[in-house]
Amino acid sequence: MLNARSYMKSARTVAIAPIIFGLLVWASAGYAQEKGRSGGDAMAQLYAAAKKEGTVVIWGPTDAIIYQRMQAALDKQYPGIKIEHFESIPEPLVQRIIAESQAGKPAAVDIIQSGSLRALRPLIDRDMLAPYSGWEKDFGLDAVYAGQRFVGAYNLTLPIAYNTKMVSAQEAPKSWEELAEPKWKGRKLIIEARLVPFAMLGTEWGKGKATELTKKILAQQPIIVQGGTTVANALAGGQVSIAIGTYAYTIERLKKQGAAVDWVPVSPLPVLTSAVGVLKTARHPNGARFFAGWMGTAEGQNIRYATTGQANEVGRTAIGAVAERIKAAQPAIILETDKTFATILEIQRELGKMLGALR
Repeated sequence: MLNARSYMKSARTVAIAPIIFGLLVWASAGYAQEKGRSGGDAMAQLYAAAKKEGTVVIWGPTDAIIYQRMQAALDKQYPGIKIEHFESIPEPLVQRIIAESQAGKPAAVDIIQSGSLRALRPLIDRDMLAPYSGWEKDFGLDAVYAGQRFVGAYNLTLPIAYNTKMVSAQEAPKSWEELAEPKWKGRKLIIEARLVPFAMLGTEWGKGKATELTKKILAQQPIIVQGGTTVANALAGGQVSIAIGTYAYTIERLKKQGAAVDWVPVSPLPVLTSAVGVLKTARHPNGARFFAGWMGTAEGQNIRYATTGQANEVGRTAIGAVAERIKAAQPAIILETDKTFATILEIQRELGKMLGALR
């Protein structure tokens, strides 16, 4: 478990006005010039090799508008690299890459991206991703995982969220254990069916304690639904008082839209990791390494945050409203990494069986 005090030393709107985006590009360009002066020859050499390849192909769940805006920034800072993007959930993409590899065909993709590290585990297990030390050395990133095979693209924080018209900030649960109190019984809670926060708690508490608490909370007769957005919308609509399984950035977006919702940076706080990795069979390996690293820098993070509200929410490049709340509250962080995702999956399966039995 990581403590936010030691882990963080420095530091959506749905649409962005053209002038704001222009300022982001301008600021990014200035940062890039400074990085070019301080980053040494290695980054410049990688960019030259990437420019020679000319293209980078990325598959994953990110909305195309983000890559369009990143392309505009790259064209100003690092011209000559074309981004080709295919949007899809990661699981079928991973299976396609594995099937093509088994058939002796290299996949027509350079970078694979996922909303969480767990979806990319089959590629790690099969050693199909290429490590790259330059993400840390040359780009200055700390969100690098699995033996330098992954760069963190953004985080998804899983807090306790509440409807502010139904529950005051003082009344809102300040711990996971408080969710088992009698006052929350009788469809006052809504929980996302995958039970990811509780599985992540199990990596810190142990499976037994996490399972016992989950059993008590499920005995509260909560509403169980699929999808974090469904959870958030039910909370904003006043159908429930407390929500578990939606993301902090989603709650922040709803707040900006006027919804009566907020969230508690409860400790320990589960945080998922969206990551990008470069395949060993990448046709544009230098372009892939360069673009994957650039997405993790301040330039890439600012564009993603301004477009979607997503960003790295812990670590040196953490930005945005969620990151500021975490920094202020300093909860202990349970971060999804290559060291924890196998345990998360194991506990999640056990909790799923329990949920299935209750149904």
